Amino acid sequence: MLRTRITITSALLLMCFAPAFAQQTPPIVPKIKETPLPAPVTLPPPPAVSPDVPNRPLTAEEAAAIALHHQPGITIAQASINAAKGRVKQARSGLLPTVHGTAGYTNTALNPADLPVLNNGYQLSASLNQLIFDFNHTRDVVREAQAQQTAAGANLTRAQSDLVLQVKQAFYTYAQNIRLVSVNEANVKAAQSHLALAQARLNTGLGLPADVVRAQTAVADAIFNLNLANNNAANSRVALAELMGIDPRTPVEPADTSEPPMATNDVNALVNQAIAQRPEMKQAQANIVASRYGLSAAKTSNAPALTATAGWLQRGSDFPPGDDTLTYGVALQFTPFDAGLTAGRVEEARANLQAAQAQLDSTRLGVISDVSQAYLNLRTAEQRAVTADAEYANAQEALRLVEGRYKAGMGTFLDVLDAQTALVTADTNRVNAISAVNQARAALARAIGCMNLSQTASAKK
Repeated sequence: MLRTRITITSALLLMCFAPAFAQQTPPIVPKIKETPLPAPVTLPPPPAVSPDVPNRPLTAEEAAAIALHHQPGITIAQASINAAKGRVKQARSGLLPTVHGTAGYTNTALNPADLPVLNNGYQLSASLNQLIFDFNHTRDVVREAQAQQTAAGANLTRAQSDLVLQVKQAFYTYAQNIRLVSVNEANVKAAQSHLALAQARLNTGLGLPADVVRAQTAVADAIFNLNLANNNAANSRVALAELMGIDPRTPVEPADTSEPPMATNDVNALVNQAIAQRPEMKQAQANIVASRYGLSAAKTSNAPALTATAGWLQRGSDFPPGDDTLTYGVALQFTPFDAGLTAGRVEEARANLQAAQAQLDSTRLGVISDVSQAYLNLRTAEQRAVTADAEYANAQEALRLVEGRYKAGMGTFLDVLDAQTALVTADTNRVNAISAVNQARAALARAIGCMNLSQTASAKK
């Protein structure tokens, strides 16, 4: 009881003399170092900008269309098709008639000293050869080359589809980083506002010097994160321009666009669509067809070949020579024993066919895996977007309540800093979730072979 009375008395004395003590104690002025807000680091534009890059924000489809026009990888794939066309022409030449002509002049002497001329004159000749029948060996070679050309065309479509996906992913990453710059700019303004609030409360004698220091530290941290966000956005712009096949210094600004949602949730239907449409499947199937014709051609490598021939010859001492000779006939070429050459070709062709069939099975498994993973990633991304929206809304409300309590002198400044940090995290998660949904939709569209390359190409125009 005695201790309680002493404590109450001490408390009353402190309450009575506190104003006097407050007047005698000078206010504590915190020593803080202000953080300057630097300007973002930018790249100078290139000396010349590609004329098909418009001076306005680009959509994802337009960026992909520019990439299809400029990216060297597409040119390489197109060159493969042209090379395959050349091989088809080479193989088809064996089915068409060939004409060979020669012209010459001869002067033959018995003794070079006195040069008595024995024979001199001009000679003109032409020959025509046409394959009649070779057990379809040449035709199988032509069909093999045509199937390889089909595979090269599917490879071009695959390269275009992959490039469109890469460009879209880079596009949405760039747009995401630009939005994160806005998030960090808002965080800097909020931190500066909190600093002003803490300073105002300190000036009125209601706040703590430590709150001002913490607020200034929060401002410095916000500016630091803003610098990182600006750098990430600048680097992602360079990466996007490189994928588009243009000078990486080219200023590119993304438009506010998004990928369309999938029309169905039936995974089995998506898998069947992918197996029917994916260029990898068409390429693998064309390789099997080519391997089959290659095996058939190998089996007839030493088969008899019947050829029709015709020749014309002119010879004489004057030009044009006057003596005409016309010959025609048929020729049969057959190699019954070739020391195992045909057997080796057949064995190699069979192995190639087995490998092509195994590659088709592997491609089918890869396509099913791509669709399954893309579907899971999309649905998960959509769920994260819903969660991120709720998180952001709750973080905004929490900050509003905490700020109100602090202004009323009922809360601490640490609560304000924690609430602001939670809001920045929630806003960042929301931006990342939106980008993840767009990237996942683009990935699923590519996985099912639904990249509309013709529509993408028309977007550039």
